[in-house]
Amino acid sequence: MKDETVAVRGRSIRLFRGGGGAPLLFLHDSFCSSWMPIHEKLSDHYEVFLPVHPGFAGSEQGFENFGAIEDMVFHYLDLCEALSLDRLILAGASFGGWIAAEWAIRHGNIEKLILIDALGLRLPETPVGDILGLEVIPETPKPEDMTAMILARQTIARFGWQFPDNPNLQRYLYRIRTPTLVIWGERDGFVPLAHGQAYHDGIRGSALVVVPNAGHLPHAEQATHCMQIILDFLGPDHKRAL
Repeated sequence: MKDETVAVRGRSIRLFRGGGGAPLLFLHDSFCSSWMPIHEKLSDHYEVFLPVHPGFAGSEQGFENFGAIEDMVFHYLDLCEALSLDRLILAGASFGGWIAAEWAIRHGNIEKLILIDALGLRLPETPVGDILGLEVIPETPKPEDMTAMILARQTIARFGWQFPDNPNLQRYLYRIRTPTLVIWGERDGFVPLAHGQAYHDGIRGSALVVVPNAGHLPHAEQATHCMQIILDFLGPDHKRAL
């Protein structure tokens, strides 16, 4: 795995990358912005790119004017140009899943789409919980962990202080024609399973897999299980010799 800095239109972002083969861009969840076991496992089969979102620790400079989710979409389109990535597999978890869904309804440069407990939908009957209350920092955090947590919360608040969603997203899900996998933690207490079902219902031909004994971060809680679900979905056609 490499940890590097990449310039995107005069701005710098932190980028983790590893493996070889077909490109898989993974948009991280709301707080875990580092290389995790799921990425390491996927890098045995694909070239995995894990960019740190604008505003998060390592990518905090030059994004002060970002305030709409579409800013993130265009940022990642610019990143793909900088990395010479054309057709790719796109995966997104939580906040990253929201960005991925917004990307997919607008642009068709995605081979396959994977949404993991994605934010983004507004379902009045089953609202999203207090995502800013999600704790992933250890009981005795290091100073850099606290800094990363504060920056992450500031960024999430910028895009969804009261409602981390787009009230118009659900009605445009029909525009996603990319083969799509929706993964959801059975015990997600922040983004209810009804949101996963709504993504599944709105994206024609999508698959929905519920992960038992997992909460909002199944890719962290059940990394091996989630990796196998993803590999089964992607199939052998996307794998290339390392």
